Amino acid sequence: MITANTMEFSGGSKHANFTIHNGAKMLSVSVDNSGGKMSQMARADIRLLFSHTTVGRTEGERVEDVTSQVFGGGKSDIVRGNAENMAAAMNWLRRTNWGFQNDI
Repeated sequence: MITANTMEFSGGSKHANFTIHNGAKMLSVSVDNSGGKMSQMARADIRLLFSHTTVGRTEGERVEDVTSQVFGGGKSDIVRGNAENMAAAMNWLRRTNWGFQNDI
C-alpha cells in the first residue's frame, strides 16, 4: 500500500511525504523545497520503519525507526533521497530478512 500527504505553508514552503508499506516494514520519503528557497521540491529524506504491532508484539516501541540499522550512521543521520539510497531502501522493503530476528 502507498499513502501520501502534502502540505503548503506560508512563505512558499512546501512539503510532501509518501509511505510504502510491506507487512511490518515501511519506507517513508519526505520531500520539500527547503522552506521555499528552492523552486522545486527537490530535498528528500528517506526513513525506514518497522511496526512491531504488525507482527503481534506489544512490548516496547510500536513503530521503530530502523534507518540507521540498514544504512549505518546514527539514529538522527539524514539519508538523502537519491537513486542509490532509494534502491537500497526498496531492496530492504522487499527482503524477508535483513538484520532483524523476527523480520517479515
